[in-house]
Amino acid sequence: MDSISERQNFAKENITYSNNRIDLLLISISGGGIYVCLETIKYLSDNCRDPHWLIWVSGVAFLFTVIVNFIGQFVGKRVNELDYIMCQETIDAGDNPTAQQEADIKETDEKADKVEKWINPINYICTGLMITGLSSILFYFILIF
Repeated sequence: MDSISERQNFAKENITYSNNRIDLLLISISGGGIYVCLETIKYLSDNCRDPHWLIWVSGVAFLFTVIVNFIGQFVGKRVNELDYIMCQETIDAGDNPTAQQEADIKETDEKADKVEKWINPINYICTGLMITGLSSILFYFILIF
């Protein structure tokens, strides 16, 4: 059983690491995409050409990826805060919590669960926006530029 518990802890650490890497990739790729879009718009404007609508779609998608990712970071922070509060309430209650302490612990846990339900949809939205941005800018450069 100890080896299973250790494996579970290792898996949990890997999940956290993967989530952190995904956030970094989303922000890095989207930041680079915004830069490419702005430089393309600048180049086209300097050469008296109107930027194609795909460049605008790509730039907006990358921008919203960054914005939604920041919102996701705040949501994750709030979940961790609520979890910390719940743990502190549990520690303060000790082995024989009063009915009020049990109610407070349950209420804080339920709040954390409600907020946590937003994390996966936010991550999927970020990923979808980034893919939209990448697809749009690649389509533009491969087929139109």
